[in-house]
Amino acid sequence: PCERVFSSAKETTTHRRANLSTELMTALQVLKFMFKQDRIDFTSHLVTKEEDYDIGRFAPGEAERLLKQGKLGELWGLLDAGVVMDTN
Repeated sequence: PCERVFSSAKETTTHRRANLSTELMTALQVLKFMFKQDRIDFTSHLVTKEEDYDIGRFAPGEAERLLKQGKLGELWGLLDAGVVMDTN
């Protein structure tokens, strides 16, 4: 395990990063370890969930908006496609 720590530190400390402070080097190594162990994820909030793609419902007020804008064709298209209003 200690050899892995030194190997990992060697990957982090390149010629361009030779002047890193001890504290910053420690923080980088801890972050790198946590990331490799899947304990930290910087992109989890970017993953889209299946329910985000639910096109079977439209928001409350959407029918009224389409009516006010005179988009009857679009409204009828939604209704013909079986899209229902979300009553939540």
